[in-house]
Amino acid sequence: MNRFLKLILISPIILAAIVFIVGYLLPSQWRVSRSIVINKPPQAIYPLVADFKHGWPQWSDFDYEDPAIQYIYAGPDKGVGACRSWISAKMGNGFQRITNADPATGVYFDLKMENSNFGLSGKIAFAPSGTGTQVTWTDAGDTGNNIFFRYMASMMDKMMGNTFERSLAKLKEKAEMPNNKIAKKVNDER
Repeated sequence: MNRFLKLILISPIILAAIVFIVGYLLPSQWRVSRSIVINKPPQAIYPLVADFKHGWPQWSDFDYEDPAIQYIYAGPDKGVGACRSWISAKMGNGFQRITNADPATGVYFDLKMENSNFGLSGKIAFAPSGTGTQVTWTDAGDTGNNIFFRYMASMMDKMMGNTFERSLAKLKEKAEMPNNKIAKKVNDER
């Protein structure tokens, strides 16, 4: 009986050690990437990805995960320096800023969640593909030494991949529409 009691008392300690060791051995870096070919030139796609206020809501499923989300926009309307922050009980509060933007090659952005060390660097890159454009959305980050985030990072592709795919399909649909107002407006300005 004494041996059984010792086993019961020591088991949680052994289990906690295993969880810690395995978590520490998991990679700290993660990456999620999806692509789609859009039958338009990059300049027709760019206005949709370089504008958080008018472009992203047309195609990004992340924008609709919480119907009560509140967005606040700052900086220029589009391109480098365009920013948005959000308040969301469901998704958490966060901040996103475009750090690099080129109508021919795409946009780069940083995203940071408030009250945590979670952040990522993302890009929506354009590359020629036949008569269209291959659009690749990639988010990547580093969890550092946070064991919980390392476990979470090992599931990032599964957690975010389907949303990327749905969003890129909507981006294709919107970019290929003949009457897309935001793309038409930017192209008319040229």
